[in-house]
Amino acid sequence: MKKFRRYSLLFMLLILILSLTVGCGSNKSTPNDIAVEDSTEFTTSEDVKYEEEENSPLEPEKVITTIYLNLETTEFDKSSDFLYENIKKYGAYVENSNIDYTRSRDNKRYKNAYYVIRVPKDKVLDFKSGLNGVGNVISESTNKEDVTRQYRDTESRLKVIETKEERILALLAKAEKIEDIIKLESELSEIIYEKEQLKTNLMNIDDKVDFSTFEIHIREVGRLSSEDTIDTKFGTKIKNAFYDSLYMFKIAMEKLILFIIYILPFGVIIGIIYYIVRKFMKKKTPPKE
Repeated sequence: MKKFRRYSLLFMLLILILSLTVGCGSNKSTPNDIAVEDSTEFTTSEDVKYEEEENSPLEPEKVITTIYLNLETTEFDKSSDFLYENIKKYGAYVENSNIDYTRSRDNKRYKNAYYVIRVPKDKVLDFKSGLNGVGNVISESTNKEDVTRQYRDTESRLKVIETKEERILALLAKAEKIEDIIKLESELSEIIYEKEQLKTNLMNIDDKVDFSTFEIHIREVGRLSSEDTIDTKFGTKIKNAFYDSLYMFKIAMEKLILFIIYILPFGVIIGIIYYIVRKFMKKKTPPKE
């Protein structure tokens, strides 16, 4: 009986030790599992962030802006002076200009001007607002070209060329044979030429980005055109039509008067000839008995 109790106690102690061992083992494994899960979550978030950066579009850092404007004015010289005042005021400059003369339907000579003006990109809006005093705006359009990728590609090519140049210079310093020196110098000259071209391309892009381009056409007219839109009121349309008819009547009368003045000398000459011929014919005609 005593032996049975002993064995029972030993068996219970053995079970207790085994249960404690299993419990400790499970507690030790839990931090590892958490660490694995944490590391998995961390890696996943980093991968997602990297993919977002890779897939994100390139921000437009280098944008070339060109603005086209058609203006008309009845006072060309004043408009031209006002334009040049704005050019000086906003630090712009005229890259190209051309002025010619045309004849209108009222038989007058009018000036037409075409300007290519470069304006600092931070002054574009101010310069554009100042053009309202130059003349009546007939049409306007804006073109924006994103050249960021082109600029970055050119920069990368330039770095490759510069690295290649350094490597050839290092080889040239160690070269001893005449043939090797000639060959390396030939390659070096080609590399220098390509490098200068790439630098020039970058400078041209920087210039076009830093200074926006205005292409302005100013046309001198006898009367500013009235452009009716959908929002124009009916009364305004009637008034504009009345003014247009008066203007057309004025032009027609001016042309008629000019035509009369043109033919007046011919009329006088024809009248004199007719008078002489008639008088001569009367002399030849015998008197009636």
